[in-house]
Amino acid sequence: MSGRDYRTFVTFHRAEEMDKLVRRMSDGIGSNKYYSADYSKLKMKMAEQKFSGHKTLLKVQKLEEISKQNKENNVNKQHGILWHKEFLHLNQLRKKVQAEIDAHIRENMDGPLCHKLYQDFEYYKAAIESDFDKFRLDTAVPVWNLREDLTYWMSENKDDLALGVPSVLQKHQEIMCTIDNVKQQQADIVDKLNLEQRSLECELKSDELRSICPPALERRPQFQDGIPEEAFDLECPNQELKLKILEEFLLLDQKYHTRLAQLDQWHEPVLRLDEFGSWNEEDHFTFVAVYDQYPNELPNRRTLLINRLKRHLPSYTRNDLVEHEDWWVGYKYYNERQKAIYSDWQRDRRELLTKARVIFAEVCAAHELEELQAENRHKQKELCDLLYNKVCDWRNQKLEAMYLETQFEEQRLKEMEERWKNDEQKEKKKRHEEKQKLDAFHEEKEKKRKLEEEKDRKRLADLHQHLMEQALIDKQRVKYREDQMQIKMEERERMKEEKIADDLEKERRLEALREQVRVIAESDPDRVMKDTEAWHCHVTEDEDDYMSIQKPLFEVNTFTSNQITSDHRVRLEQKLRDAGLHTSDYARQVIAQAKPPTVPRKDMESTVFKQDKNPS
Repeated sequence: MSGRDYRTFVTFHRAEEMDKLVRRMSDGIGSNKYYSADYSKLKMKMAEQKFSGHKTLLKVQKLEEISKQNKENNVNKQHGILWHKEFLHLNQLRKKVQAEIDAHIRENMDGPLCHKLYQDFEYYKAAIESDFDKFRLDTAVPVWNLREDLTYWMSENKDDLALGVPSVLQKHQEIMCTIDNVKQQQADIVDKLNLEQRSLECELKSDELRSICPPALERRPQFQDGIPEEAFDLECPNQELKLKILEEFLLLDQKYHTRLAQLDQWHEPVLRLDEFGSWNEEDHFTFVAVYDQYPNELPNRRTLLINRLKRHLPSYTRNDLVEHEDWWVGYKYYNERQKAIYSDWQRDRRELLTKARVIFAEVCAAHELEELQAENRHKQKELCDLLYNKVCDWRNQKLEAMYLETQFEEQRLKEMEERWKNDEQKEKKKRHEEKQKLDAFHEEKEKKRKLEEEKDRKRLADLHQHLMEQALIDKQRVKYREDQMQIKMEERERMKEEKIADDLEKERRLEALREQVRVIAESDPDRVMKDTEAWHCHVTEDEDDYMSIQKPLFEVNTFTSNQITSDHRVRLEQKLRDAGLHTSDYARQVIAQAKPPTVPRKDMESTVFKQDKNPS
């Protein structure tokens, strides 16, 4: 606590001071220590705070709504991206299947077996298109024509309907009856089409078509267990071996039947429900279509999947969706494992049948080989005698051929030696001629080298002369640049000195202005300890000095707000500000040319700045 506040903090409990305290309490607002509470002002302040809090609450609610909407838009955007990918994938699959169908039709159209069938397909397709065009002309076209006629009639009689003309109202009533009849006819047609649709769907879901075209999850390799007929038809000399191999088919079937039974036992909770998981068929189809659009590697997949399923299936809770998802995953896994087992089963039966064929073929070959070996031994002995005689004849012929080849080889060597001698003499003569030509070429090359060397020496002397001249020119250029740099530095020094002189002159003028407006007051140290004017206004020691509380504390010698706003220059500036032109050059010129409402006195005009401009 400072010394200045110590006097106000300390209170004196004296008897003569009690009367003064009581008088101050009774005076109320006239006291300088106590004041009355302004409850209306406090209520207004409380209302303002309450309004501010309510406004802040509205802003928070608005921010929450915006955040919720942004989150919803973000989720919808992610759903849209996934749906677009699925649409492109389905479109590509549709084009691929259509291309396969067209290719199949083109390949089999001209065949003798399928020509009649595809021709019937074309006739049936043309009949369906004709029926559809007839249905459209009988149902949709009249409705659109009626709509256009009613639109034209309403546009023509709009004013009469508003005024309530009886004839127009009667006609309007007849038109409404016609519209009701058309609606009833359309409803009957839609009901009939729905009935036909349901009958066709039931026909497509029949057991016969289902056995021909089972669903994708139920498509398994078609084969019969047991020993195949092809294995019975195979020939094998050893019947005991054949029986053992055929028993392997039964053991293989028994092993895979055990695996299937074990798979059914593991997935008993999944198989307890039907193929739609006790759901409606349409709801299950919707669930599968949406579930396949969200791959497992998708970020935030779980949240997006549940959000999408809730939108398409609002009648199911999150718990129902999760339970159906678990069932569907288990059901798919069961069918995949079952198809894999059937596929392995078919592959093993096919491999076992192939192996049985190979073994039976080897056994038959071995048996035939044993029969042929005995017959071949006798034939082999006769063949050996015959071959020995042939070998003796071949040896005699070979010795005679070798003698003839030796004589021919000796004659050929003699001819080659004579040819080599002739070639060697020709090569020596050719080398001598080439050596003479090479010596002449070297002499010519040496002459050219000396001439080129002489030219290079002259060129080098010219370059040295040119470089010396260029060095002199470069020295002159460097000296010129240094002189120019010195002149620029002197010019900068001169400009700095002028700027310093201008700053000193400016400071001198400002000091002259300060001298003209400086306040000169007498030194009064005791003024700090004296009472202030405000304190004198609050303290009333004498009844003659009583002042009215409605009188302002200090005298106001300025302009009021009404006086200021009555000036047309203020209104002009406000209009320019509202238009956004108060910072432009046009606004400055307009405000400078505007005249005040009253012409100022001549003695109010300042001459300080005019005197300041003259010396400069």
